[in-house]
Amino acid sequence: MNASAIESDVVRNAARGSWLSVLDDLAPEIDKAIEKPGQRHIACPVHGGKDGFRLFRDANLSGGGCCNTCGPKPDGFSLLMWLRGWTFPEALSAIAGVLGLSSDSHQPQRIVHRKAHFDQCKSSINDDKIRALLRTVWQESKSIHHPDAEPVRLYLQSRGLDGWLPNWPSLRFHPKMQYRNEDNQVIGYFPAMLALVEKDNRAITIHRSFLTGDGRKAPVESPKKLMPVPADRLIVGSGIRLGNPGRVLSVTEGIETALSVIEATGMVTWPLISSTLMSHFIIPQGVEKLIIWSDLDRTHAGTFAAQKLAERAKTQGIQVEIREPSGSLPIDAKSIDWLDVLNQSGPNAFVFRSLS
Repeated sequence: MNASAIESDVVRNAARGSWLSVLDDLAPEIDKAIEKPGQRHIACPVHGGKDGFRLFRDANLSGGGCCNTCGPKPDGFSLLMWLRGWTFPEALSAIAGVLGLSSDSHQPQRIVHRKAHFDQCKSSINDDKIRALLRTVWQESKSIHHPDAEPVRLYLQSRGLDGWLPNWPSLRFHPKMQYRNEDNQVIGYFPAMLALVEKDNRAITIHRSFLTGDGRKAPVESPKKLMPVPADRLIVGSGIRLGNPGRVLSVTEGIETALSVIEATGMVTWPLISSTLMSHFIIPQGVEKLIIWSDLDRTHAGTFAAQKLAERAKTQGIQVEIREPSGSLPIDAKSIDWLDVLNQSGPNAFVFRSLS
């Protein structure tokens, strides 16, 4: 490495916790998304549209975001390279400049003055309140076998799944979950299926699926939402533990997709919530074989995430199979997942070809 080169790890470590300031300086067109990471959806800064782009909730730590069409950008480097058309060295140099970093020890460092609204983002929210809220919601929840949990069972049946589920401790029912919109206004209270998001056996946050009393998706803008994540925890690498893995573990993106795999194969299967989180999943110790049930979608985000996770698993000496729905997407469909396969072709369709 050239003596004048800036080490990427130095810049990456310096940017962690300051990404919102960096992005505000280098990508002012996404300022509305910067104000409310993970909550505010805006038009894609590359191709336009209405509301397809958002930053991740942990954007101040990761710098990442996602466009529904262009796919996920897991960190600030990849986001700026996509947005500006930069090479990695160009992005590295620009980010280092914002942070006041230089390989020249005699060059004065630039002081970054954060805007006031950054101080209200996740890194400065009262984490005690967030943890208390997470505990309260979980304590208020009930077993999915409880008579009151009928909305969950009806919802799963409406999706073509068996309404009866093992009583996993990570899957619960909340009878009256508060729903807030992107402006933090309370819209209403709904029954909800709760899923505990964990990493290394540590609770990170809670995923909520808002429902109606008769088992339909709640009539809200985002029926599926994550609760806030305390600043001392990272959602990257986490998953929802539906059973204890042995030598073999299956993973999917969505919860319902995982339930379809479990119903069809009986294998322990963990949903990882999204393609972005799938690509960064931390594989539990003791797993010798990982089966990735990827979605087939127009953006190829599911395929790319599965391939990225597979490559990382192989470097750890873990055997990997990627299983993706076969065929082509219908013209009017954005994606096909394994729940679609179960409903269209039944459990026998889960005898598949391997992509790796």
